[in-house]
Amino acid sequence: MTKENSKRKILVTALAGFTAAQGVAGNLSTVYAKGAQEDTSSKEETKQAQKEASKKEQLEAQIKEAQEKVDAAQKEAEAKNTEAEAAKQEVGTANQAYTAQNTVVQTGYDALNGYIDESLQPLLNEIADLEAKIAQMTVNLNAEQKTSQEAEKAKQEAEKELANKKAALEDLQNQLAAMKTPEELETEYNQATEDAAKAQEATDTAQKEADEAQTALDTAQSDLTTKEDALNQARTDYESATAEVTEKQTAVDSAQALLDSMTDPDGMETAKAELETAKADLQTAQQKQTDAENTLASANLAYETAKTAKETAETNLANAQQAVTDTQNKLNDAKAKEQSSKDSLDAANAEKEKNEAAIKELNAKIATAQNEVNQAQTAYDKALNDFNSTMSPLEQAKKNLADFESKYATELSRLTAGSKGYFESLGCSEDVLSVFKVDDSYQGEVAGYTHMGQAGDATSLENMKASIPYLREFNEIRKKEGLSGLSVSMFMMAVAQVNANYAQVEGNHSSAYGTSENLAWGYGEAGTGASPFRGWYDYEKKQYEAGNHKFSEVGHYLNIVNQDDTITGFALQKVNGVYAQEFGEHNSFTKDVILSVDEFETSFNSYYDNLKSVDAQHKALKDAINNASGTTTKDDTAVTNALNLLNAKKNALTSLQNQKTDRENARSGMEVLVNEAKGSYNQAVQNTKAANQKVEEAKTTKANAENALNSAKAELASKENARQTASVNVNTAKTQAKEAQNKVNTLNDRINNWTTNTEKAEKNLADAKDALAKAKTKKAQLKDTFDTATDEHKKASDVFNDAKAASDDANARLATAKENLSKKDALRNAAKKAVDTYNTASARVESLETDIAKLADTITAKEAEKAKADENIEALTADIEATVNEKAKVDAEAAPLKNVKVVLKDVLINGSKADISTVGNEILTAKLSALQVEVDKAQALKADLEAKNTAYNDKYNEYLTAKSNLAKAEANHAEAMKALSDYLYESTDKNETNKGETTESKPSDVKTTSDVPNTGVAIGNSATSISAMGVALAGLGIVGAKRRKERK
Repeated sequence: MTKENSKRKILVTALAGFTAAQGVAGNLSTVYAKGAQEDTSSKEETKQAQKEASKKEQLEAQIKEAQEKVDAAQKEAEAKNTEAEAAKQEVGTANQAYTAQNTVVQTGYDALNGYIDESLQPLLNEIADLEAKIAQMTVNLNAEQKTSQEAEKAKQEAEKELANKKAALEDLQNQLAAMKTPEELETEYNQATEDAAKAQEATDTAQKEADEAQTALDTAQSDLTTKEDALNQARTDYESATAEVTEKQTAVDSAQALLDSMTDPDGMETAKAELETAKADLQTAQQKQTDAENTLASANLAYETAKTAKETAETNLANAQQAVTDTQNKLNDAKAKEQSSKDSLDAANAEKEKNEAAIKELNAKIATAQNEVNQAQTAYDKALNDFNSTMSPLEQAKKNLADFESKYATELSRLTAGSKGYFESLGCSEDVLSVFKVDDSYQGEVAGYTHMGQAGDATSLENMKASIPYLREFNEIRKKEGLSGLSVSMFMMAVAQVNANYAQVEGNHSSAYGTSENLAWGYGEAGTGASPFRGWYDYEKKQYEAGNHKFSEVGHYLNIVNQDDTITGFALQKVNGVYAQEFGEHNSFTKDVILSVDEFETSFNSYYDNLKSVDAQHKALKDAINNASGTTTKDDTAVTNALNLLNAKKNALTSLQNQKTDRENARSGMEVLVNEAKGSYNQAVQNTKAANQKVEEAKTTKANAENALNSAKAELASKENARQTASVNVNTAKTQAKEAQNKVNTLNDRINNWTTNTEKAEKNLADAKDALAKAKTKKAQLKDTFDTATDEHKKASDVFNDAKAASDDANARLATAKENLSKKDALRNAAKKAVDTYNTASARVESLETDIAKLADTITAKEAEKAKADENIEALTADIEATVNEKAKVDAEAAPLKNVKVVLKDVLINGSKADISTVGNEILTAKLSALQVEVDKAQALKADLEAKNTAYNDKYNEYLTAKSNLAKAEANHAEAMKALSDYLYESTDKNETNKGETTESKPSDVKTTSDVPNTGVAIGNSATSISAMGVALAGLGIVGAKRRKERK
């Protein structure tokens, strides 16, 4: 037996067990036996079959019990549905009666209101004209008061500025009076300028003379150096010539002595003795020469050192002289700055004292102004208390509004609650209301696109009301297709609304709730050629019938004609013309409120009309407040005038306080300026002392430099003498050493060549005498040259000394001239400053006098302007008072009619509870009494409607509970059927296995999926599809399989 055949046998067995509980065991044994070819001779198998038959009987008993519960739940659901339908009919009847009676009331109200307006409106128009006139005059009065206040303020400011400028003028005039005349100042300045020019000329002359003297000194110094070099050379040459004469004389004497000794018989012995002596003398002479040369080297070094020291001393003296000049100039500058800083300090102290005096004066003015403010405040408080003590009809209108808002608080709050308020009025569960909950979930994110109740939003009451025609058109289409109409689910309506708002922004399905969905953009009214069903249904149906079965292209049409759907919801979002419709099957696990289209329309329109009626009455009461606000006869002129006076006094006080604050703020700045000026002056005094000290130090340095130069000159002369002496000693030592050497040489030669040398000695004596004569002649010539060089050097030295004295004298005169120039410049600058100060002050005086004249004119003009404004204020105040009195008369005439309108509103709201005794007009009283009767009827019918609507909701909720119980019973029955089917299948499978046939695994439960892409149409998850489980096969997933096939 194949697996499919085995399943069919199990199916037949299950149906047999459902329809005939009696004799089941025998029949099933037969089927099982045929299907499994059982060996009846086996006892074990017989026992097993009996055991299985017992298990099967238990399962079949459970199915029977479940079926009985299904039947009972079905009966209960039908009974509750009948009761709900009956209650709904009663709601419809009550709603029609209430609507009709409400129309009667509204018609009566409008007629009576119009009747009153015929008499009241002309009076209201006149009141409005008078109020407009009063308002315009009040505007003019405010403008004049502002002009008066501004003129007064401008006048006060001008007076304040005038006082300040007069004070400043007086200060300047006192300052000018204390100064010399312009002519005297100009004369002093010219004289100081002339003196400074002469001092500059003298300084220039002294500078020129100092420069010329320095040039002459430099020339004399150069010539003296040249002459010193020539003198030194002449001296050296002369000393050399003298030494040569001495040498030649010695040579003659030696030659003579030699010749004498050569001719002496004892001459040889004498010569030998002299040789020994000569050798000793030679050693002594050579040592003296070495010592003399060393002394000369030391003397030369000492001379150069002394010469450098002299040059340094000359440079130091020149620098010291310049330092004296520079420090004297700085001292003069320091003295000028000291005087300038003293002048600044005096000015800063004067300004500070002036500011303190102004603060003292302002304190007195502020005290007076504060008293005036206190008086004005007292007057204003009294005027305000007087004004507030009066009452107006406005209060009654406000009380009526407050009472109404308290009574209809729920309805008023629902005016802005959108669809959520309607759902709450139906008693919808959190399953419905949570659709609008914004949180971190994806559904909460989608809900964030909704702006509850706002105009244009899909949740607005207008858009929800506009969805009803589309729901009717949809069901008419289904009726034309031979399909049953779908009920309106509040859950589906909520989902459609949030999805429409989402689509308006994102342009696509949200897919947040797993419903099937149609979306459209840019269409128009239902039942017209612009309806979205022209595209969803008309166009796509033609495509479908033409053979196009692609869900992405004809899915809207397929959703519309889906036989499995039982509920729907529709929403539109008129911002961009978005239309959204949801489709699905009711899920018993969702606590929903489901109505037919007629029920939904009746229920919603009743809710909508009631809110609009409440809104209209609420607006009428607000209008009554606005109308009543025009009936007040309270005159706020006294309050306004008192307030204006108080503000003017406060402004004056504030102005004085601001002036004082400015002065006090300036105090710290002035203190800083005084301290800074004091610091600058003290520093200038210290700088002058320091500069004077520098001058004295420079003079001391100069004196020291002069002394150092004189010492250096003396030292140089001493070293020059020592050098000359050392040079002479060297030459003398050289000559003596040479003579000693010559004597040794001569004696050696004489002894060795005695005979020959005798002849030679004669000749040498003659030569020596001849050389001596020439040396004497040369010495005489060099003596003349030396004498001439000495004279020239003396002359050059005298010239240098004269030039040095002249240069020192010129530099001294230059320093004196510069010091005098600095003083003259300071005097000239002081004179110039005095002239500038006088001219500045004089110009400021002229400017202040001009300003004072202008300010006087301004004060006169502002006084005239204020007087004119005050005159206009008086006239306008009188006109306003007259017009207010005229308006009071008209108000008094209109007051009874306004009272009737207030009473009329009260009657519209409270019916016979309203007090009409204050009307005082028989005709109006009769009409109001008749209207009270009609309002009482309407209120009674409304109460009846609300009671029946509550009863209907209760009945409908009972019906929903019964339906839920039925669904649970059906689900339990299906589970029992499935348990029996699974049991029979397992038993058959075991028999098939025993007979060696191939075994297949148990089929898994079929789950519904939705793999269709969203292209303007969406398919929901079939988790809500299994709502009616009346057929036992539903437990095996057949319905789900069918659904899956349709949505491929």
